[in-house]
Amino acid sequence: MKPCRTILALLGFAVVAGLLALTSPAQGQPSADQVLADMGLSGDDKQRVLNGEFVSADIGAVSERDLAVSLAFLIKTSPEALSKQIVAGDLVTADSQVKAYGRFSNPGSLADLTGLRITSAEAQALSNAQAGEALNLSSGEIAAFNALRGGTPQAIQQRLQQMLLARYQAYRASGLGGITAYDRGGGSTIDVGGELRKASQAARGLEKYLPAFHAVLLGYPQATLPTMRQVFYWVKYDIQGKPTYVLTHIVSASDGAARAVVQRQYYASTGYNTEQAVAGFLPVQEGTIVVYASHAFTDQVAGFGGSFKRGIGRRVMADKLKQMFEAGRKRVKG
Repeated sequence: MKPCRTILALLGFAVVAGLLALTSPAQGQPSADQVLADMGLSGDDKQRVLNGEFVSADIGAVSERDLAVSLAFLIKTSPEALSKQIVAGDLVTADSQVKAYGRFSNPGSLADLTGLRITSAEAQALSNAQAGEALNLSSGEIAAFNALRGGTPQAIQQRLQQMLLARYQAYRASGLGGITAYDRGGGSTIDVGGELRKASQAARGLEKYLPAFHAVLLGYPQATLPTMRQVFYWVKYDIQGKPTYVLTHIVSASDGAARAVVQRQYYASTGYNTEQAVAGFLPVQEGTIVVYASHAFTDQVAGFGGSFKRGIGRRVMADKLKQMFEAGRKRVKG
């Protein structure tokens, strides 16, 4: 399924970027057994994780557009050593689909997006944008691009940079409430902020073990933590020949020797609507247990036959995640 491939292209970068900003210890570190039990794993599955296998668990979809996936596996190194090795390897450069990326400053400026370049074909696609599923844009953004139809690629590129900056600044100022809906035509819109809120409410592990951190997901930017670290990125991908522009917010925290990372994609230009992933890096005697859960929202699994398509999508994503994480585990071991 095409949206799954798009989403998977983003996951490695999200985890790596989150590890760049780990914070100071908190209280109440959960045991690996507790966390794996909260994922719904049986005693046999827990042992499989400790034996080095990838084990998936069912987590409920929070809407008809949700592809929900979770995984747990073991890496035989400490969370701290794991993060250092991943940072040193810079897995983002290992993803051939990443064409450009950059970090936003606070409060952000167009200078943050100077590395974003588009081709004439990309410019034409943007200037011809229409309401619907092909591009994720608001009605105002569509009108702004349409006004540049026949203009230079440079002018359309600048408009894209302005649009991404505006979305970043609105999200940073107002959180989920600042995310502008996508125009699907005929008066229909997609409430991206609402989908992310549902994903955040479903993060029961965070709610149980790190309630203040969970509150940040729902109440950012009003809700914060003194030890919280965050970073904002824009990323341009080429997924099967289709450019995809993504805005990502990463929040990280530590709990003793454990690490927790939440990656939220609050804008994606095409292929899917939004995505939120939670990764926990938990120290055990054998090394580090990685617990990963993701909610990815796409119109392509909604409507008639959606349940069947979501089932296929989850299996595809789980298989691809296992392949990606296994490759990352081998790089860490190396």
